[in-house]
Amino acid sequence: MIVETDLESMALALAATAAQARSLREFIAGAGTLWAATPLRVERIFMSLRMLHPAFRARTYLWENDAREVRVIEWPHGLANRPGYYHSPDHHVHRTRAELRVPELSETSHHACDLYTTLARQGFVDYLIVPLIFSDGTVNTCSIATRTPTGFPASGLGAFRSLVNTLTLIAERFTALEMVDSTLQTYLGRSASREVLRGKVRAGQGELVRAAILFADLVDFTSLTAQLGPTATVRLLNDYFDVLVGPIEQHGGHVLKFIGDALLAFFPDLPDSQSPTPLEALREIQLRISELNRVRAAAGEVPVWHALCLHYGEVLYGNIGASERLDFTIIGEAVNIAARGVELAKQLRIDHLVTKAFADRFQGSYATVGVHQLRGIPRPIAFLQFQRQPHPGTTSRPSEPAKADAR
Repeated sequence: MIVETDLESMALALAATAAQARSLREFIAGAGTLWAATPLRVERIFMSLRMLHPAFRARTYLWENDAREVRVIEWPHGLANRPGYYHSPDHHVHRTRAELRVPELSETSHHACDLYTTLARQGFVDYLIVPLIFSDGTVNTCSIATRTPTGFPASGLGAFRSLVNTLTLIAERFTALEMVDSTLQTYLGRSASREVLRGKVRAGQGELVRAAILFADLVDFTSLTAQLGPTATVRLLNDYFDVLVGPIEQHGGHVLKFIGDALLAFFPDLPDSQSPTPLEALREIQLRISELNRVRAAAGEVPVWHALCLHYGEVLYGNIGASERLDFTIIGEAVNIAARGVELAKQLRIDHLVTKAFADRFQGSYATVGVHQLRGIPRPIAFLQFQRQPHPGTTSRPSEPAKADAR
């Protein structure tokens, strides 16, 4: 046990815990074990941190000494104004940037904050929440609680308060690392962000890989934009890309970029046990497009028609661009064939095509569409369509879809 007056030992132990942890979750688990063995007798840690992420605004971590692991919850945007927040200790700390202590939780039954009542019911006696103010001014919080009948000892609390700045630095370090990773994934995709974090940051760095290439594009987007206006167009694009991205990533693919109303993704070859399944992605995309159009029709909105092409071949995967402004993507004739295949699908008024090269690599039931000469491709390319089994409750594209995009 670390004696309560040995602040230096507590600080060194906390730093060692942070150095050994691979994530904030691991650090909080280690800190809980550490503080539980001090005269503080900490039995609960709760940390709430603002995050930079498109899907959620905050992440919370809960450690309790009788739980097997740290519980992590991601809170979506828009919940800061929920009614209960304004009675919470977090709101007090965010507003005042000062700590708050509740030394007798059993005496708070009259308080509007449900948390105090819940903690008292669980046997907790003393509660302290402190601000973790990051270098950019963001106010985050960390609270500790104990079931010890006499509460936190004064000297122990003094030592803990002296460690708040150290705790803040550690929390900010882990949060910054996680936000760099999540931000790169948001804007580059999982695969490209991983390569960048591994050090591939110079123009020209890349490697030749064999992969399935997926290119998709909305049909008649120019007319749709004029018809819908900017706000509805953005909503339509977001709905459309949501339909595409989920199935692609779930089946081993990586989205590389959005190009206006188009999307480029690839499914790199992996060992057999981890092989991507682009046909499964295609099947799910078709189902999701049908469901999206059902919802849009019920709302009186125009349907979404798109064209998609899958090809298989060799591409250069790496940094393309200027020395200080790069794009981590794929280039090569295989990419051009997939893009031109989308143009052909629009001309043929069908929702998707796959090349013979793709069909040879990924077994399935196909129907031939013929051999076609593509713009800018020196040789004719054989195309097919994937024949999926009808799914109950889905509808196919009508025989007279929107005209091909004339951009």
